[in-house]
Amino acid sequence: MAGGLQPQGEGTREGEEESDEERQRARLARDILVHNEQVKLTANLMNIGAAGFTITGIVAPLTAAMATTGRVTAPALALMVVWFVLGVGLHFGARLTLTNLR
Repeated sequence: MAGGLQPQGEGTREGEEESDEERQRARLARDILVHNEQVKLTANLMNIGAAGFTITGIVAPLTAAMATTGRVTAPALALMVVWFVLGVGLHFGARLTLTNLR
């Protein structure tokens, strides 16, 4: 394998043995990388959900209101605010998730 961690037994020269400590360190490094990628994927999914909340709760009702009456009613505006707050909350939840990076 070129670059990166190599499986046990590969990449050692004749007569050289990887110590248990080196293998353990490599395993720990791999586990940390996997953990960080999983945290980033979770935060990304949450952020996509936040964008979906915002688009669904704000853009769609605005478009519908402008296409029909040309005005946004008070209840529709209140619901848009709720969707916006949910989207912002989910976005900041995603940012909070990223604090779990190692």
